Amino acid sequence: MEGSPVTSVRLSSVVPASVVGENKPRLFTPMDLAMKLHYVRAVYFFKGTRDFTVADLKNTMFTLLQSYHHVSGRIRMSDNDPSAPAIPYIRCNDSGMRIVEANVEEFTVEKWLDLDDRSIDHRFLVYDHVLGPDLTFSPLVFIQITQFKCGGLSIGLSWAHVLGDLFSAATFMKTLGQLVSGHGPTKLVYPETPELISHAHNGEAISIEKIESVGQYWLLTNKCKMGRYIFNFSVNQIDRLMAKYTTRDQPFSEVDILYALIWKALLNIRGKTNTNVITICDRKKSSTCWNDDLVISIVEKNDEMIGISELAALIAGEKREENGVIKRMIEEDKGSSDFITYGANLTFVNLDMIDMYEIEIKGGKPDFVNYTIHGVGDKGVVLVYPKQNFARIVSVVMPEEDLAKLKEEVTNMIT
Repeated sequence: MEGSPVTSVRLSSVVPASVVGENKPRLFTPMDLAMKLHYVRAVYFFKGTRDFTVADLKNTMFTLLQSYHHVSGRIRMSDNDPSAPAIPYIRCNDSGMRIVEANVEEFTVEKWLDLDDRSIDHRFLVYDHVLGPDLTFSPLVFIQITQFKCGGLSIGLSWAHVLGDLFSAATFMKTLGQLVSGHGPTKLVYPETPELISHAHNGEAISIEKIESVGQYWLLTNKCKMGRYIFNFSVNQIDRLMAKYTTRDQPFSEVDILYALIWKALLNIRGKTNTNVITICDRKKSSTCWNDDLVISIVEKNDEMIGISELAALIAGEKREENGVIKRMIEEDKGSSDFITYGANLTFVNLDMIDMYEIEIKGGKPDFVNYTIHGVGDKGVVLVYPKQNFARIVSVVMPEEDLAKLKEEVTNMIT
């Protein structure tokens, strides 16, 4: 799809229903700054008629921001020491978030979802927002509400990753649904994360990449054109992969096998030089929704070419956690540089802890949900998350020249 099918675009702002921020600062942690140039983007699709209106969504957002006052803030730069680089923080000044209302008159939601290219979801149904170049006026969150032909609707979220991880963004959307439905937010349940080996590599993390400061325009510049693609794995395909690559002695998870499958495919494409190290993003058990809940680890293989089962064994048993050294690197840098996490190495993100279909608005659940990450480094990112009926989605952001080859490699591996 070349031209945009989206028409009648209107922008407005929503602020908290009453003063809550009081101009208090929310300081960024080193893990927040590791995610500074990344953005979470999501689209929720609802088919046909529904029991809520666009006005219901907008009116509820005033209440939603009472609980998420930092989302309404704006970036400021500390000036405590004029001789040192300024460190960013959020001033919770109740400036609000942006709402985008739009229409797609040529398609129903059903016809839209029948299209093969799922990258159009993020190209047209999520507002293309990044922070800067005027940071003091840049909203941290945009929500785009798009009405389709015959009553369908999509809700697109663009969420600055400095606010929190993908789980945090999904929790924000779930809370919106609960409030529209007249319910208070429920107590969150967080998954257990296995213990990992603490690891340092010559005193520096290898899961992140230090780059020259981007200044006040928080956008990563890629060396090549990036593309997006979704692999839909059916229940039967998952069962065949598990039967083929797991044994009683090696009871790998579905996520381990899917990570290994994509890793092996990219090793075949790129060779060993650029893909011997991968980064894995998991989440620790926590009662909060911040980037500090992330667990960033690496897995390394030697130069020997190995198969999917062997790669899965490395993924399952040889993760080496780098949170401590990441924090130390960023603290010692003191704002002189910027860092990227997703795409510094080939990066895998496990979204099993997110029930994307748990959002419910007046009894209606989304018919399809599509998550991705914007601002990804050249090595690419792979998101693995459940689809309805126990199938799996593998969403990738890769250089376009790798993407075409990856589709072919994966097809050959699963047929």
